[in-house]
Amino acid sequence: MMSKNLVETNKKKRFDLDTYVFIDASNIREACRKSCGFCIDFLKFHTYLTRKYPKLRAIRYYEGVALDDKKKREYFEMLRKCGYIICSLERKSYTSPAKYKTVSCPKCSYNFKIGVAKKITKMKSNVDVYLASEFLQIAAENKKPKRLILVSCDGDYAEMIKIATEINSNLRLTVLATPFTSRNNFLSSRLRILSRELDKYIFKLDDISKIAEKISR
Repeated sequence: MMSKNLVETNKKKRFDLDTYVFIDASNIREACRKSCGFCIDFLKFHTYLTRKYPKLRAIRYYEGVALDDKKKREYFEMLRKCGYIICSLERKSYTSPAKYKTVSCPKCSYNFKIGVAKKITKMKSNVDVYLASEFLQIAAENKKPKRLILVSCDGDYAEMIKIATEINSNLRLTVLATPFTSRNNFLSSRLRILSRELDKYIFKLDDISKIAEKISR
């Protein structure tokens, strides 16, 4: 059984690490709103992070923005003044065409088309690739112990996390995400599996709803 002094020493070491935070803003905002019922106040979130981690080096905020979205750009500027590093890419539209199939009437043999999928236009900016490249770059900068915190529920980051642990064995990795629920679940099963596969000293999956009172509007 560890002594009280040793427990306190280990706890201090965990929070004395150089810390870098990566926020997939659109993903975590939607997940918190639909899965947990609260909206993140990113100004409060910044305050929470700076108070919790005394050696916080950067909070990187990733989100796409349309070319003509003046309101979102003003919001980014406010976050930048607060202390965030804004990492943004232009959103572009991607259209999936409508799909049809031909059906023959069994009585008259007349052929007619019916729609099986509507035309869909989505706005995408691929900030997840941007985030992953910078996450791995910071992971590889040196082999000193450091903490990297990903704020997202997206399972596409699972491979990135595994590669980061291979690049630098001194990393301490945390994913801050919404909890797994049977209704309106956003937390990827790939992240849940990863939390069971990796050593708990290296990787931790944290529940963002536990700090909702400190970071919500």
